[in-house]
Amino acid sequence: MKKNNLHAHKFLKTIFILFAVFAFSWHYSGCGDDSTSIGGPHYPGFGGYDQGEAGVMMTLSALCYVAEGSTNALHIRDSINLQLADSNYSTGGNWKVCWGPGLSPTGENLMYMAVDSTGDSLKYAICVRGTVFNFANIVEDLEVWDMEKWPFSGGGDSVALGSLKGLDTLLNTTDPVTFMGLQAYLNTLNAPKQKMFITGHSLGGAMATLITKWFLDIGFTSRFKLETYTFAAPTVGNISFADTYLSQMQSSGSESHRCVNNKDVVPFAWAGLPNIISENIPTTVPPLVAAVIQTAHNYLKDSVVYKHVETKQPLGSIDPVNCGASGEDSTYFCWVGFEHGTNTYLRLLNADTINWNRRR
Repeated sequence: MKKNNLHAHKFLKTIFILFAVFAFSWHYSGCGDDSTSIGGPHYPGFGGYDQGEAGVMMTLSALCYVAEGSTNALHIRDSINLQLADSNYSTGGNWKVCWGPGLSPTGENLMYMAVDSTGDSLKYAICVRGTVFNFANIVEDLEVWDMEKWPFSGGGDSVALGSLKGLDTLLNTTDPVTFMGLQAYLNTLNAPKQKMFITGHSLGGAMATLITKWFLDIGFTSRFKLETYTFAAPTVGNISFADTYLSQMQSSGSESHRCVNNKDVVPFAWAGLPNIISENIPTTVPPLVAAVIQTAHNYLKDSVVYKHVETKQPLGSIDPVNCGASGEDSTYFCWVGFEHGTNTYLRLLNADTINWNRRR
């Protein structure tokens, strides 16, 4: 019996991996939700979602992908700063890297901090990159069939094992010049109640959620005014984790916005998989893809239950113009790539798109 269960578990892992490759195939191809976000009208006392602010955060999130594939952190920093100097972007030429990027040894995981010092007070942003298209890295970061206890607080909070591994990797990265980790650097920022944003796109959005929870648990909201913007983020934790996150955000006067393209498939992982099929996200779902999604859902609903940390901020959607006729497999994956892309999210926010041809 144990041997049969082990074989079934391995089979289901294979299904998850297939779904992961499918779900995140946007990178080289170009959940039951509500309709508001923490900070919106259902949560009096929060400042609320702001589209202009979201455009700035999505730009910072997109720039995490600059010089992707490089393992030279100084080169990546220079490349990000070159992009940030463009005053046409929503960032307005006002932001600059102040820490990092922190980069894992083989380059899969990355985050950086940027600062805007042009206003009356400093504004900071912790920006987290989504996982690069590396098969072993996808298997690790989407290891969602097992949950682990959240290590920074008590209670029943649990998160996906792969996500926790990713967080540990990020928190152990250092600035390439000072060799200072994120927590040590944050401790050097002394002015009271400076604004701190945390942001990321896709798996970067999932990791930004965990960085936010870590930020809350470490106690940094006593020193910073926190606001989180995630874009296209999949689910990372269980019901207890989501409820604790909400309670801490409210009690600390912080804000959190989960921004979603209505036709992006990734935010439906892992709490809303059946909706991909029933709502034809982003277009008619091919039978083989539907079978993989249904198998993944059947396993999850009987083993682990995921819940988004907040309800969504819908951005609407844009249909691609070059993806062919609906119902074909190639068409479907073309739509998946388009709807999930960083520049599509920027267009939905009426923000200038990134010029990926700029080189350092």
